[in-house]
Amino acid sequence: MSLDKTEDRLKEIVELTRLYDVYGPLLSDHKKEIFESYVLDNYSLGEIADQVGMSRQGVRDIVKRCSKELVEAEEKLGFLNKMDNISKKIDEARNKSKDPEMSEMLYEIVSMI
Repeated sequence: MSLDKTEDRLKEIVELTRLYDVYGPLLSDHKKEIFESYVLDNYSLGEIADQVGMSRQGVRDIVKRCSKELVEAEEKLGFLNKMDNISKKIDEARNKSKDPEMSEMLYEIVSMI
């Protein structure tokens, strides 16, 4: 796999993980199990298929469907985008703050988001 493809795949995994952190509860337990195994645990489609008693293609379809559902949830609700914007503004305020205590409090807020 080329470096560019590896970077793209890592970016995709990070984005899907962020989406899952926010919107994962919207998925059924069955979908969560498969999606977590593939995206978070890095199991292959074949390994997951063996685990859950499905075909490899069936697992692939569920992963694709979950990814699409998570992206659509973000498009409709925009929570990640809002959190990112809030984090940026807090970072800007933290960087401008001359008060170390205030800067630390702002840092803690960003880490909670």
